[in-house]
Amino acid sequence: MMGTKLVLTAALLSLATPAFAADIIAPAPVKAPVPAAIFTWTGFYIGAHGGGAWSKWTGIDPTDPTAVWTSVTASGGIVGGQIGGNYQIGNVVVGLEGTGAWSSVTLNAGGPFGGGAGFTLSLKNDYIATVAGRFGVAFDRVLLYAKGGAAFTRDKYNANNGLAGALAGSASGSFNRTGWLAGGGVEWMFMPNWSVRAEYNYMGFAAITEQPATSGNLAATPANVKLNIQTGTVGVNYHF
Repeated sequence: MMGTKLVLTAALLSLATPAFAADIIAPAPVKAPVPAAIFTWTGFYIGAHGGGAWSKWTGIDPTDPTAVWTSVTASGGIVGGQIGGNYQIGNVVVGLEGTGAWSSVTLNAGGPFGGGAGFTLSLKNDYIATVAGRFGVAFDRVLLYAKGGAAFTRDKYNANNGLAGALAGSASGSFNRTGWLAGGGVEWMFMPNWSVRAEYNYMGFAAITEQPATSGNLAATPANVKLNIQTGTVGVNYHF
C-alpha cells in the first residue's frame, strides 16, 4: 500500500512540474511604440532661387516746369541665393530672410529717345537684394507665408549718340537705391531637410535725382526717377 502511494505521488509531481515551471518564467516585456517625431519649420536654412523680373522707371526733367512724368519698362532674369531662419509656434511660423541676386533686367532703346537714328541707351538693374521678415501658417509640411522689409538695387545708365570723330559723345552713371518690399509665397518640405518654394515680390523705390556723367558731344539733363520692380521666382532650400 505504501509503495502504491509513493508511485502515485511521484506521478502527480511529474505532472505538476511543467505548470510550475511555466508559472516562474515571466513573459518578455512588450516595448512601447516610439512616438513619431513632430515636424517643425524651426531652424536655419540656405538656398538658391531664379526667375524673372520686371522694372518700370518713371522720370521727369526737374529743370522743365512744363515736363510731365514718362515711363519706360524692362524685363529680364534673376538668379541668386537666400539665407534665413524660422521659428514655429503652434502652426504659426515667423522668420527673417536675406536674399541677393544678379539681374539682367535691361532696357535697350535707340532713336525714339530723341537722340537720332544712331542713338543708343541702356538702362539696367544689375542686382536686387532684400532683407525681410516672414510670417506664415504651416499645414504640416506646406507653408504659406507673407513677407515685408527693405529692398536694394542699382540703376546703371549708358548712352551713346552714335556719331564718330569730333561729334562722338557718351554718358554713363550708376545709382544705388533703397526701397521697400512686400510679397509672399508657398513652400513645401518634400523630403527631410529639403524644400522647394514659389514666391512673388513687389519692390518700390522713391524718386531720386539721376545725373549721368557725359563726355564728348552729348549732354544729359538730370532726371527725377522713380522705380518699381516685380519678381517671380522658384527656389530650393536646405534646412539645418
